[in-house]
Amino acid sequence: MKRRNFLKSAGATALAAPALLSATSSSRGNAPENETRLEITWLGGATMLIAFGGLTLLTDPAFGDGKEAFRMGDPNEMFDLSKGPNVVFHERLTPFPGVDLGRVDYVVLSHMHEDHFDQKAEQSIPKDMPFFVPAHDTARLSAKGFTNVRQADWGRSFVLNKGEVEISLKAIPADHSEDPEIARLLGPGNGYWLTFRNGNWTKTVYWTGDTFPTPRVLDAVRPLGTPDIFIPHMGGVGTTGALGQISMSAHHVADFVEALKPRKVLPLHHSTFALYLEPVAGLPAALEDKTHGLDLVSEGTCLGYS
Repeated sequence: MKRRNFLKSAGATALAAPALLSATSSSRGNAPENETRLEITWLGGATMLIAFGGLTLLTDPAFGDGKEAFRMGDPNEMFDLSKGPNVVFHERLTPFPGVDLGRVDYVVLSHMHEDHFDQKAEQSIPKDMPFFVPAHDTARLSAKGFTNVRQADWGRSFVLNKGEVEISLKAIPADHSEDPEIARLLGPGNGYWLTFRNGNWTKTVYWTGDTFPTPRVLDAVRPLGTPDIFIPHMGGVGTTGALGQISMSAHHVADFVEALKPRKVLPLHHSTFALYLEPVAGLPAALEDKTHGLDLVSEGTCLGYS
């Protein structure tokens, strides 16, 4: 069975698809004028708006709401691995805060499982929107009619500019399971190391994607230094199913933190969907005395990093 087809939905579903989803207010600080500021708004799941100096990135867009938020195989059930899981609707437990797609300059995908790029997002995002996509998913995204697809191979870097502002993206390996056979079945995705620059001002972000702190991942990210902001995917997905665990638990995040010593930790990929089994509440205990810099926020919150 081909990778990504393993959990993917059987076909398009009849979901509403407005071209513009209304934005809602988020918690913002009052930054002084001319202050360089990186703003990250968590919209639930792995979806973020990352705004910096007039450039805005949208990550892993999942816009569905309610009991039938998106359709995908269920990795939390037991099933025959030779046949794959049952394809079902998955429930969103918290309201989608909304997003103004007119703000977005680029979409960055960690991979194309439907809790990361759902049917509503596929129908809503303009087909000429620039995407950064893992190598394995470029053909699939292009087949859906998207015309501005940039293949982000592991180790490849891209630089985005607007005036004096620069954002660089480097694709990092992401291992969807600690079991090599399951990881191959689910396929290689991406994490990203992002560097934000404005003159002498610099901020670094490591967004993990769906991965574990495997030797391959740590070998790729350690040489890049200490991230200012570490954004891990959690949720303990798969712990009750045939695949085994396919997203991190709190103790995996603690292992990452011990290895990388980030200045801030902003956990995502928890609480939003019924798919996610482990609550984020266990993270402070797992981090023990390393909880300084932990940002636990609700969907729709905008965090400013100066």
